[in-house]
This record gives sequence, C-alpha cells and structure tokens, in this order.
Amino acid sequence: MSFQSRSLSRGSRGATGPVTDAGKAVSSQNARKHGLNAPPGKAIVTKWFNVILNNRGDDQEEPSAADPRREAALRLAIAEARYHRALHKVDTHEREPGSAQQLAIKLRQEIWDVLAGMPKKIADGPPDPHALAYANFAIKQLEELFAQIGRERRLYRRYLGEARAQRRKALRAWCAFNRHEHLNSRNELKSQL
Repeated sequence: MSFQSRSLSRGSRGATGPVTDAGKAVSSQNARKHGLNAPPGKAIVTKWFNVILNNRGDDQEEPSAADPRREAALRLAIAEARYHRALHKVDTHEREPGSAQQLAIKLRQEIWDVLAGMPKKIADGPPDPHALAYANFAIKQLEELFAQIGRERRLYRRYLGEARAQRRKALRAWCAFNRHEHLNSRNELKSQL
C-alpha cells in the first residue's frame, strides 16, 4: 500500500476520539478547565428570572417554562447569567492566584533576583554557572507562559463573544414576545371599543 493510499484511507475516517479508559477519563474533563461551558447556578438564574419578570418581594417565583412568556424569560435569564460569568472571567482571570499571568510575574521576579546576584563587571569574577543555567531555563519557561497567557485571553474573549451572542438572541426573543403581547392587548382593546 502506498503512502498516498494510506493517507486517503485514514482521511476518510472521522475522528474517533480516545479509545482507552485513561484517554476517555482525560477527555471527559476537557470542559472543566474554566467552567464557562457549565450551566449557570440555579440561584443566579432564579435571580435573573425574577428581575426580568419584574418580580419583587413576595412575588419571587422559581424559574419555569410553564408558558411562552416564562420560557422566554428563562432563556434570557440563563443567557444573562452566562454572559456575566464570562465577563467576570475576562476581567479577573489574570489576577487569579494560579493563572499563567501570576506565575509569569513570580517567575520574572525570580529571574531578576538571580540576575541581581550576578557580578556586574568582568573584574568581579565569573558568574555562577548554576545561576546562569537557571536564568536561561526560567526565561524559556517565561516565554511559554506568555504564549499560554495569550491563549487564555483569546479563549476567554471567545467565550465572552459567544455568551454575548446568546444573550443578544435571547433578548431579541424576549423583546419580540413582549412586543407581540402588547400588540395583541392593543388589538383586543380596540376590538372591545
């Protein structure tokens, strides 16, 4: 079998995903890295649902899709919760303790500390070879962290854009529903007069 025919036969198959149990376990956790794809919490959806329906005090109700109006409000509440979660992540992910940005800041400070401990002049003697090796290694790690920071920023902005689009779609549906509701009520009022 030639190389070209082998590549064609492989290309005709679709991606099959992981085969081993270990691979499946790793793959199942792919979306858990940042949690932006997870459904929003029930409490925040309930809060948005009641804000959208203008429910206050004792009028608070559980989100439901019992009628078309509540279904549109529920979709908008979920979209609002996802949008605000994504917006918060974009604004705060660089300040989180384990983020690539925070690791890069710590590593940069370590590099500066190592370089500050090295001789400033040739006459002061040769630099410590271990310190030079560490500085070289740390600079390479810092470059990788900068690449990761860029990927994280693009990822979070992408999720924010997707959440913004879902929010816009849900808001249009909510407004269209309310516009039709008001048109119907005006028409009924005119027919009664």
